[in-house]
Amino acid sequence: MSNSPISCRSWLSFPLLWLASCLACNQSSAQKAAAPEGVRQESAALAPSAFILPTEFPEWADTDAAPQMGGRPVTIVPEIQNRLERFVRNGGNPIAALVVANVKTGEILAMVQGQTPGRWGSETHSALHVGFPTASLFKTVVAAAGFEIVQLDAEDSLSMFGGCAHVNPRGIWPPMESNRPNQGLSLKRAYGHSCNGFFAKLAVNRIGLGPILTMARKLGWGNQTLASDFFVPQSPLREPNPSSSSINTIGKFAAGFGSVGLSAVHAAWQYMVIANDGIAVPLHIFKVPDDKVAANNPRAIEAQTAISLKGIMDATVMSGTASSAFSRGRLRVLRTEVGGKTGTLNGNHPQGLTTWFAGIYPLDDPEIAVASVVMLESLWKFKATNLAAEAIMAYHDYKAGPQSAMRTARKPLTEGATR
Repeated sequence: MSNSPISCRSWLSFPLLWLASCLACNQSSAQKAAAPEGVRQESAALAPSAFILPTEFPEWADTDAAPQMGGRPVTIVPEIQNRLERFVRNGGNPIAALVVANVKTGEILAMVQGQTPGRWGSETHSALHVGFPTASLFKTVVAAAGFEIVQLDAEDSLSMFGGCAHVNPRGIWPPMESNRPNQGLSLKRAYGHSCNGFFAKLAVNRIGLGPILTMARKLGWGNQTLASDFFVPQSPLREPNPSSSSINTIGKFAAGFGSVGLSAVHAAWQYMVIANDGIAVPLHIFKVPDDKVAANNPRAIEAQTAISLKGIMDATVMSGTASSAFSRGRLRVLRTEVGGKTGTLNGNHPQGLTTWFAGIYPLDDPEIAVASVVMLESLWKFKATNLAAEAIMAYHDYKAGPQSAMRTARKPLTEGATR
């Protein structure tokens, strides 16, 4: 992207033209929005996803080779599941959820939660709760729209007058781009450091609201593409109205401050799509006979879009907002092989500071997608990035076999612990 100056008059008129051009896109988005609740319930009743998962899972022994739920064999790996449950309990048992899924088969290897959902007001397993704010995970949607619809490049840059932390009404929409290299920030670096100002400016000056909403639908908001053999509640998204929203409102929406909810299951599915070069593999928690596995899965996003996203995801772990979680002890061996995105935002249901990490491992040839969400209270011991790092290490150790550190240094499950 060239940083060529534009006139002040052009800059002042651009927001009005942009908002007008987005109105048609927004109207189209409204027409394609989620079906009425009755329709969704009817379609769910006809699909395998009608199965309602319990709010709490059974306890399986680590050595259980054939775990079941309700008399049906499940894909859960008890050794991984139990290790992560112990990690959460030993860390104070906060409101938390984590999903580990095999990206090739869609099998859920672990679905873990912290504090019992009924204690904090959820009617579902915590990994299915859609009240968690999406926060900066929404920047992945914006980046995907930039790659697929606007043909941006990972090294495209914007000059950052006004900084990264905030999306202020003033200071982030300068009338001209700076030609000084040290004042520019690339898309990849902005993604890794979760630069709010950059994504707000990118959305308004380069992408537009319409393409972002289109990409959000492709990634599971407001449609029925989230195929699974259990019921997955639809994540909510309240679209800004381009005819009445300010530039600042649109920018904040793109940066992750909008009214957009997400569950850990939905987040895991999104990163499975990225891992599979845009193909949407259905999630399943129940064993499926080999002859029943679907051969032709639908495409959610273009292959090059997914490849481009994978090309910027390492910045989060190598030098960005998740670097500290992968820089200690044995976790350092994962540092160059994990890619993903973090998010942090105050939520209302439940109330408190919500932290996220969603990503894939190994980055070059993905095997699993991981999504974790953790609420931080007054005394907290770990964030979502720490839980995700532990999950990836648990999978790494499980694959390593009986002599792995996980199997030789496992702590016993605390009896009588509150689920």
